[in-house]
Amino acid sequence: VILSGLGVLSLDRSNDPLSPTRGWRLDTRLEPTLIAGDDTLPYLKVESQATGYLPFGEAARTVFAGRLKLGTMVGGMIPEVPASRRFYAGGGGSVRGYAYQAVGPRLSDNTPQGGVSVLEASVEIRQRIRGRWSAVAFVDAGAVGTDQFPTGKDLSTGAGLGVRYDLGFGPIRADIAVPLDQRSGDAGFQVYISIGQSF
Repeated sequence: VILSGLGVLSLDRSNDPLSPTRGWRLDTRLEPTLIAGDDTLPYLKVESQATGYLPFGEAARTVFAGRLKLGTMVGGMIPEVPASRRFYAGGGGSVRGYAYQAVGPRLSDNTPQGGVSVLEASVEIRQRIRGRWSAVAFVDAGAVGTDQFPTGKDLSTGAGLGVRYDLGFGPIRADIAVPLDQRSGDAGFQVYISIGQSF
C-alpha cells in the first residue's frame, strides 16, 4: 500500500508560456509518501526546477536560456522505493542526446533503474533567423543517483542543434543531439519533435 500527498509551489515571471524570451520560472514539489506492507518506509520526495531567460539585441532576436533541476528523497532507499516513483532523466525535456529515462544507473539488461536523487542543467542560445524560423544550440547535463545526492561520476552530457517554427501560439521544435558520454546501448544520436520550447 502506498499513501502519498502532493504540495506544489509555482511562480511564473516569464512573458510567454510556450516561448519565453525574458523572465524566470520556479516550480517546487513536495511529495510525502508512506509505503506499508511487509516493510514500512516513510520518505519525502522533493523536486525543484528553476529556469531563466535573458534577451539580447533588437526585439530579443537572441535569447540565452538556462535551467537547473534538483531532486532528492529524504529517507528513500533503493530498492525499497518502487521503480515508478524513482527519479529518472534523459529525453527531449530532460537531457537530450539520450533516450527517454536512459541517464543514470541501469540493470544488467540495460533497463533504467532510476534513483533517489537527480540533477539536471541546460543552457540554450536561441536565435531568430528570419520570419517565423529560429535556430537553437544547446548543452544538457544530468545525473541520477542511488544516494541522496548525485555525484560527478553519475553525470551524462549531451549537445545538439535545433530549429523552431513559430505557429503563432507557440513554436514547433525539432532537435538533434548526441551523447557526449555514450555507454553501451546508447544510440549515436537522438531526434526530438514537440510543441513549445524545451523549457
